[in-house]
Amino acid sequence: MTMGGVGIVTDASAHFLTPNFRGHTRVHILPLPILWEGQRHLPPSSALTAILPPSLIHRTPPRLLLPHPQEIAQRLHYLSARYDALLVLPMGSSLSDLFQHFTEATTLLSGGYPRYIVDTHTTGIGLGWLVQEAARMAEDGAEIFDILTRIRGMVGQIYTALGALSLTYLYHSGFLEAGQAIIGEMLEMLPLFVLEEGRLAPLQKARSSRHLLDLMEEFTTEFTTPTDVVITHHPHYFRREAGNLHDRLLNNLPAPPKTTEMDTVSAILFGPRTLGLYVLAG
Repeated sequence: MTMGGVGIVTDASAHFLTPNFRGHTRVHILPLPILWEGQRHLPPSSALTAILPPSLIHRTPPRLLLPHPQEIAQRLHYLSARYDALLVLPMGSSLSDLFQHFTEATTLLSGGYPRYIVDTHTTGIGLGWLVQEAARMAEDGAEIFDILTRIRGMVGQIYTALGALSLTYLYHSGFLEAGQAIIGEMLEMLPLFVLEEGRLAPLQKARSSRHLLDLMEEFTTEFTTPTDVVITHHPHYFRREAGNLHDRLLNNLPAPPKTTEMDTVSAILFGPRTLGLYVLAG
């Protein structure tokens, strides 16, 4: 049963473009059920992502069903028997209460075992990058403190820009006031947000989807040699814009950007009508 070395614990909001990455057998994913209109869904769930309404005005919002600290503690205790140390990488603390639940769970466990939680300040593609790097290092035999140093430094190298039309989702996620979200949707405003230290901050209002692409292209010019760039979109929204942004960035980056459909958790946090741009700066 014992594997040894470092084990990685994350949650179902992590988005991996390559599921069978190096060290993936060391990664343990905590399920995050989503309750919506009386039905439970388990991410990744492309079926749920596809049927989410564009607005939550007069609609019941989807809700993440976070595991209780006691449940998390049981899981961590079980994994402690398999590894010499555990690195826990949940979605950022300002995006949900999951980080706090993990922190509370560690207080229920006996001390002495090397168990570390990092506030990732991100989710989706960004969280996937962190988990993959930690897993790769663990598989290569790196010590827990070397992995911690690398991941903590890498957290500050992940940048996210989001062009969002489904502003009522942002209200229910705690990022906007109700009035801002409702009026913004009624006026079809298209603000560009950046995720800074896990917090969503407005950057600029786009006048059109074309202007949004201009702003996102300008956003990427801040990074001279990004390691990776990923564009995300909903299966029904911003697909064409994602392709156009990909073509714009193709000749301006050291490596071609990747394009993928957004993950389920990002869709309920930020709304389905969201164009995402994730940049790994180093």
